[in-house]
Amino acid sequence: MPDRDEFQAPDWVSDGSATPPVTNKQKRILNISLFVVVPFCLWAGWFEFGRAQSGNWRAWVYTFEWPFFAGVSLYLWRRLSKGDVPRIPRPNLEELAAESDGKEEQ
Repeated sequence: MPDRDEFQAPDWVSDGSATPPVTNKQKRILNISLFVVVPFCLWAGWFEFGRAQSGNWRAWVYTFEWPFFAGVSLYLWRRLSKGDVPRIPRPNLEELAAESDGKEEQ
């Protein structure tokens, strides 16, 4: 029979408290990273557009991919700056232990 401690979730998963609010330092880091990433992605898209017009057919994909990355970074910045961090679902430890016990008996 397996040890029950094997199925215990770490404290950061099993802790039921709410997500702590975003600190000023975290907001500053998010803002700095946003103001670096978005212009870089837009510049890279413009660079790939120039390559695509000179005949490089693969650059057409990158022409649209880099601005998409900029949009994703804006979405993540908005979500993280509000403190909307995704929660890890809590595992049902009793069910996992019961499933494990049944597999060992077979």
